[in-house]
Amino acid sequence: MSTTKTIILAIVCLLSGLAIGWGLTGTEAKTTDIRWKYGDAELVIDLEKDMADDETLMGKIFSKEYSAAGATNWLKEEHELFHFADPDLAGKLTELEYESAASRELRELRDKRLGPWSYQAQEVKVSIPEREVQPFSGYANVCESGIFFRKKIEVFLPDHPDKKITLQASGRYACPEGYKFPDIQLSREDAMKLFGYSDFSKYETAAAVVIQE
Repeated sequence: MSTTKTIILAIVCLLSGLAIGWGLTGTEAKTTDIRWKYGDAELVIDLEKDMADDETLMGKIFSKEYSAAGATNWLKEEHELFHFADPDLAGKLTELEYESAASRELRELRDKRLGPWSYQAQEVKVSIPEREVQPFSGYANVCESGIFFRKKIEVFLPDHPDKKITLQASGRYACPEGYKFPDIQLSREDAMKLFGYSDFSKYETAAAVVIQE
């Protein structure tokens, strides 16, 4: 039998035993400990203190990593109740109806780019192109096949996050594979705002994140 199923079975048996044992002890019975051992680990249930109410009992079970894992797996296997970080939950979400409340909330998180849909900042190479192809201030040129094209982006200095500019990445240039290109091209004015200088030898390093589609 697998470790997971052994733990699940043990948790079910433990809870059943606790319920029966508590019923048989009576109000005048001596305090009794139920000890559940699993390998070198042991969970001790004090029938007087830990069985006072449901919250206390469940708190005891979830106070230990191994017993919490067993209880969580039992809830998942028997009642399809998942921990929010369980990767198996993703498969169950595909069964949601489009108009269900949960589906609407998930779409709202996606639209707001929150949680797993949030954009992540990445390191970028920044350059200033020749004047004839320089973007206007507030705009940027980017690879037409990259993630920034047609997005509103924030470019900042990782070591000085307060040094940042917001740009509309509407300009584009081709970036064939096998060749090196800057990730973002700025106007000289925006370079001054961000770096404090505009005499780039070739590239400068910054970070960028999409803030709006």
